[in-house]
Amino acid sequence: MADSTDYLKAYADRYRDMFPVRLVTIAAIVIVGWWVIGWGWATNFAVFQFGLYLVLWNVVQTARARPRAPGAERRFRLSTEAVTLGLSTHNALFILAVWHSQPHYLDYLRLLLAGNLMVGALQVHISRRSFAAAVVPPSIAAMILASNQPQATTGIKVAVGVFVLGIIAASWRQWRSDRQTVELMVALTERSRELQTALAQAETDRAAAERANKAKSRFLAMISHEVRTPLNVILGLTEVLRGRRRPKAEAAVIDDMAEAGGMLLRLLNGALDISKIESGEVDLRLAPVDLGERLDAIARVWRSRVDELGLSLKIELQGVREHFVVMTDEGRVEQVLINYLSNALKLTPAGTICIRIRALPAADGRIDLDFEVHDQGPGVPEDQRERIFLPFEQLDAGRAAGGAGLGLALCRASVLALGGALGVRAAQPRGAVFWFRFTAERATLSTAAVQPHASVAVPRAPRVLAAEDHAANRKLLALLFQSFGLDLVLVENGREAVEALRATPFDLVLMDVVMPVMDGVEALTAIRAEEAATGRPRTAIQMLTANVFDEDVARYMAAGADGVLRKPIEIAALQAVLSAAPQHADA
Repeated sequence: MADSTDYLKAYADRYRDMFPVRLVTIAAIVIVGWWVIGWGWATNFAVFQFGLYLVLWNVVQTARARPRAPGAERRFRLSTEAVTLGLSTHNALFILAVWHSQPHYLDYLRLLLAGNLMVGALQVHISRRSFAAAVVPPSIAAMILASNQPQATTGIKVAVGVFVLGIIAASWRQWRSDRQTVELMVALTERSRELQTALAQAETDRAAAERANKAKSRFLAMISHEVRTPLNVILGLTEVLRGRRRPKAEAAVIDDMAEAGGMLLRLLNGALDISKIESGEVDLRLAPVDLGERLDAIARVWRSRVDELGLSLKIELQGVREHFVVMTDEGRVEQVLINYLSNALKLTPAGTICIRIRALPAADGRIDLDFEVHDQGPGVPEDQRERIFLPFEQLDAGRAAGGAGLGLALCRASVLALGGALGVRAAQPRGAVFWFRFTAERATLSTAAVQPHASVAVPRAPRVLAAEDHAANRKLLALLFQSFGLDLVLVENGREAVEALRATPFDLVLMDVVMPVMDGVEALTAIRAEEAATGRPRTAIQMLTANVFDEDVARYMAAGADGVLRKPIEIAALQAVLSAAPQHADA
């Protein structure tokens, strides 16, 4: 809501704007008066009128300069009313005095009175009293002139009265229009002030959002590094164990461990994609996937949890088995299924949970895939079925079960990235059916899968240097290279890596990023600088790190890295790097 200061400033500006017209009018009257009735009367008119306008100018300028001074509006209103009354009263008395002294100038005086009445009535007025002060004195003078003429008839007197009333009515309407104009100006001023405040607040919010986004990015990077580091050890050691002969029962346990670790890694990758989801950027990693086998693996890993809760898990595949082998993002599909299954386990007190996949050929030769997870929980009210797929939105039952409100939002982003749709409907006789569907290209699985324990086929075993500060990760690398039949030199930080490479040539360097003394990027920069300065052959350097956000990878490549291997280590990717390593080190 606008304050009195806005009204004061608006009226002060309008009073200021009227000065040129009023002063020109007074100057014209003075000139004509000097010519018609003499310089004495003209001087009298000029002194009083210009003097009062000088007072009004000071009042207006004071109001414009100090609009927020205590009592400023009241002083401005009273001052302008007083000056207006002084101007109109002087006009009326001047005309009556000239008429009394020189009655033969009556026609001139009538015109002067009519003009001053109109000009005074139509000028700016801050209040009704100001308007009355401008029109009452000249109106009284006009009636006196009309009533004191011997030849004046009743008709003339009435005509004069009608003329005066007409001027007053027209000027009253003008005053109301001026008032509305001022109110509009004040409203616009207030609106402009609100917009400026909103803009300033938006700028503040934007800066806060940028700070929060940077903090979130740092948090996600920290989570990624801290989770991937131990997960790297777990998955790496399971791969080492899978490469050794074991009793069948132990081999099955190790396979389940590897499956569970792989699922955990894919879920971590999906959860860390929340920042990309918010910006509308979701990457897909398309590869041939046997969805039937994936569903069996999920059921196998989660079976113990299902049994622990006293529930039953039913798996249904509807369609020809070969139709379940498609080109898709295994992690995204798995993420949605596991989120759906996890929610079903939380919300189902007793009974059976059913996971059903239908695979049917589409008209364009691709495969239509339809996934459903049936639970026997409380269900989802119809008016909440859209909301629960938004970030941080969840039902009371989900909140009571300990959910964070992100799982279904991640599912929604993943399914939309796959070009599909998802939702929930009521199940019969109770519960809910969470579903998603999409269409994928047919695919075939290669039977020549890379064995994680197989030796690396290279003409000569490359010399490999690995910089890794984490003791468990160093042990894992040693075991992996032992299973490959290759030698490995291990150092604990970037400085040691620079010194080792300065002393002995290597074919390949695996460089961690976050290390004490000297981090991986600093070491990489130092190595590339020494190569340029000494002419030493370029060494292949792969960053082996848990920090694999897009901006991180770009930073490594800009510093001179030849590639990036992510933790947990992907055995096939590591073997490919070892096979491609240029062998120029001295034997």
